[in-house]
Amino acid sequence: MPSHLQKATIQAAILNVTSSVLAQVFKSYGKSGPGAVTASTLNPLGLDIVPIIQFLIFCLLSTPPNFLFQQFLESRFPAYPTQKGKQKLKIDDGGEGVTVEKKVDIRNTAFKFVIDQTLGASINTIAFLLAIKAMRGGSLEDCARDVKTENSPGYVDS
Repeated sequence: MPSHLQKATIQAAILNVTSSVLAQVFKSYGKSGPGAVTASTLNPLGLDIVPIIQFLIFCLLSTPPNFLFQQFLESRFPAYPTQKGKQKLKIDDGGEGVTVEKKVDIRNTAFKFVIDQTLGASINTIAFLLAIKAMRGGSLEDCARDVKTENSPGYVDS
């Protein structure tokens, strides 16, 4: 049976390929003239498979660390922390349903959101720029230049 990490990676890969294919289909829809994607009997949608594979490779490489990062954040800042001094409930209700109310820890959830959207987003953006440039044959200098020029302001100082 696959682990949660493996399931998340497989799901991310399926979503990634699906979105890459749809993006190309939407982009080429109704496009004609120079630069138009042409269909053939081997490739009826006229898809450019290289970027699809590049994005898939990045997805397969980046999903596991991101999954583990989210687990780390949840372990440090649980959304539903256990209350100190209280024992876990042992429920034997004879088949009757028992509802236990959980209270979301807003502070922990906000911490996770801020850390993910600052530190996590910065690292993922830089990793994406480096990986895609490298997969397209860019040199180390090209990768560094892309991180400085293509990145949103504030992530990396020039």
